[in-house]
Amino acid sequence: MRFVSSKSILTDPYRAGLEIGEALAPISPEVILLFASMSYDPDFSDFFEALYDVLGSKSVIIFGGTGDGIYESSGAENYGVSALGINSAGTVAWNVALEQGVKADSFGAARKCARKALAASPSPACFRMILADGALADGHAIANGFATEIPGPFIGGLTGDDRKFTGSKVFLNGREYDDAVAILSGSGNIRFAVNAASGWTPVGIDGIVEDNQGCEIRTISGQTALDFMARELGKPLGEADIGIVPLAAYQHGSTKHFCLRTPSHLHHDSGAVTTFGSVEPGAIVRVCSATREDVVKGALDALDGLSPDSLGFTPAAAIIISCAGRKWLMADRGEKELAALQSRLGLSIPLAGFPSFGEIGPFRLEDGSYTAVSFHNATLVVCLIG
Repeated sequence: MRFVSSKSILTDPYRAGLEIGEALAPISPEVILLFASMSYDPDFSDFFEALYDVLGSKSVIIFGGTGDGIYESSGAENYGVSALGINSAGTVAWNVALEQGVKADSFGAARKCARKALAASPSPACFRMILADGALADGHAIANGFATEIPGPFIGGLTGDDRKFTGSKVFLNGREYDDAVAILSGSGNIRFAVNAASGWTPVGIDGIVEDNQGCEIRTISGQTALDFMARELGKPLGEADIGIVPLAAYQHGSTKHFCLRTPSHLHHDSGAVTTFGSVEPGAIVRVCSATREDVVKGALDALDGLSPDSLGFTPAAAIIISCAGRKWLMADRGEKELAALQSRLGLSIPLAGFPSFGEIGPFRLEDGSYTAVSFHNATLVVCLIG
């Protein structure tokens, strides 16, 4: 397996495409994972034109989406494009699938997309990555839709924008899509391990979600969602808390593992809170808080669950999907979290990723097995590939 990562912060999309293409072309990539800021919209077609011009072929699979910035081994940026090129020398069979309609039915669109991927795969896939439109999709329903059709572990996230919450794009083979979910599958000689962690700590008392509709949580333990969260935090929620102050929703039967849900909209007229992913009625939730030091510790916790002795392979590349809310709390481009990860990893390897509006992945247990795949917010998902 050969990997190369690259980034560009050139504002002209065609020139950015040339820069990325020239960096990846030497390995003749079979697959390119591509992450970009929305600053290139509506001119992504110019970027793809330049990329294909340099590569000299449209046979390469391009898979990715937009986020609130980019991550790459040379640093984190608020705008630009990052890419990870992969060449398995034919030892991995790659396929992709895409389905639109996540706004109307995220669960159904995810199931249809999963079935397309299964039908296209010549053999059972071991590596899978999922991306969905973070402006329109219910991340919880996306993760559950795939989980009903394909076994874990798999990773993914919700695409995003620059904290405007107005639109995002999913990339597939030179085109950008909204209202969509897509999956990349790899079958063959590909070794990987994944883990997730946040750094946020539940505070206060448990609450029970009593009334919710999709991603809108209306009442928790006899109070409006806003009143419950304000009581536990000791202050009312404001716009600055969007994407940053989450609820911990505990996995069924577990008092240790929980999935975070951050607000995407605060409805002060009704007291409801809309989150990036739904929760089940009757779910036990707790308000969470974190300091900047906690965010960095969470990143290290994710990597500590991927210790070299437990992997069985030497990592040759990394994919990072980190909630945009983490960098908002850190008040930086994401460079502190990235630097901490690279320092703890102790390897200089190609890396690409993006600040997302939601993360999809399992927790890795001490014995190397995984929990069920879940949707998260305020979380970092790390995937190491060998």
